[in-house]
Amino acid sequence: MKLLASDFDQTLWFEDHMKDKDVKAIHHFQKQGYLFGICSGRSLSGVLKYSKLYDLHFDFYILLSGGLILNKDFEVLLKSQIPLDLIKEIYAFTNQQDITVVVDDVTYFLTHHPQEKVFGHLIHSLDEIPQSYVQAFSFHYQESEISLAQHMTAQILKKYGHDIEAFQNNQHIDLTMKGCSKGKGIKIIQDYFHLSDDEIYGIGDNYNDLPMFEAIQHSYSFDYAPIEVQKKAEKIVSQLYECIENILK
Repeated sequence: MKLLASDFDQTLWFEDHMKDKDVKAIHHFQKQGYLFGICSGRSLSGVLKYSKLYDLHFDFYILLSGGLILNKDFEVLLKSQIPLDLIKEIYAFTNQQDITVVVDDVTYFLTHHPQEKVFGHLIHSLDEIPQSYVQAFSFHYQESEISLAQHMTAQILKKYGHDIEAFQNNQHIDLTMKGCSKGKGIKIIQDYFHLSDDEIYGIGDNYNDLPMFEAIQHSYSFDYAPIEVQKKAEKIVSQLYECIENILK
């Protein structure tokens, strides 16, 4: 058996489309009896909204950077719980940086920049979130502020690292419950399918994929990924389908 865990954005989904060769390769991979799933910072609806357009059905879902893990039937294998009060404290620590919060696959977006693209339901205060525990949250900076996002990721981990995990994703910071990550998610999926280390493969393009790379033997990244990410990968490809072809050889 072989299992491939794939990042979503800039790995399988690009702005407004998936690449035909990638989609065909995934279908072929699964028809051979192998397992293909998503390992992403996105929510479930954020993945299904686009995968349905290409008739893709995944064998597992590692979502919200490991904060939510589902099997192919959407049964919960892990669901993180982060106190909303803690999120409010970290939000204040970032000087009220733009934030999205995911609760039971509903995304709430709080911004002080009305012109920004809205991720989910626009709210005006974190007090509008209907539950006291959530699954994940993210801070959003401008494309020109990647270094600032990197700095704030380090500051958040320094102050709150005993309670949460924080992963830089370009100008974004994805946060989950302590102990949750893409790497931990891979291990849970590996145990779920009773697979050996040599049967697990992963592919991603950014810093938040590094925990996945660290958890597996066979990692792939892209020639357009940050150099630091490329250095951590076992092999470099230019498109997802090349990774699948390499695995099937």
